[in-house]
Amino acid sequence: MKYFDAHDHLQNFASEDELGAALRAAGEAGVEDMLCCGTCPEDWGRVLELAGRDARIKPCFGLHPWQTAEEGWLPKLEEFVRRTPCCVGEIGLDGVKGLPGQEEIFVAQLALAARFDRPVVLHCVKSWGRMLDLLKPAHLGAFMLHAYSGSAELVKDLSALGGYFSFGPEITDPARERLRAALAAVPPDRLLFETEAPEHGHRPAAVKEVVAAAAELLNRPVEELAALTYANGLRFIGELK
Repeated sequence: MKYFDAHDHLQNFASEDELGAALRAAGEAGVEDMLCCGTCPEDWGRVLELAGRDARIKPCFGLHPWQTAEEGWLPKLEEFVRRTPCCVGEIGLDGVKGLPGQEEIFVAQLALAARFDRPVVLHCVKSWGRMLDLLKPAHLGAFMLHAYSGSAELVKDLSALGGYFSFGPEITDPARERLRAALAAVPPDRLLFETEAPEHGHRPAAVKEVVAAAAELLNRPVEELAALTYANGLRFIGELK
């Protein structure tokens, strides 16, 4: 079976040895594609380097709402997006940890993604109403809600705008009833899975376990769900493949 890991920060592995081991394990598990998401200008170069070394790694460049917007960040981001087949992300809104000015930064990056017709990887925490308001006029192509934590009811509105929904290892927790309800509400052709490696000790190979858990929750054969979400991932990244 082939797997698509929809969200990683591979640039954050502590050492080359640790990263190499994780990538080898991913290959053994059948992980064919990984979205490696930058979060600030300081790590965009590393993301680009990793993508150049391994064709499975698809680069994403963006300014995360937890990161400070230093002078010149937007022209630098535009240069990365202009010269590289990539997604824009990880970008978004955070109602808990986000820094002042995050909305203006987010809107600027949405405009950049729309101008270059790039898929977008989104972070959203406790800002769902405002996120929806800002996405409606953005005229994006595909966008993905990473580690989706919104309601099942919101899925319809977001999917109508072109949204994909990615879920991580949290779905294995029986206490996450709201999250599991949202998972069940996602249209099959908009469903993705992720690990956010190396955060919380996760590795890209673990997407195999996430898919297996989701298959049980959704009462679908694991082989079918793996094939479906792999195809969804390729459709999301489009010509980046």
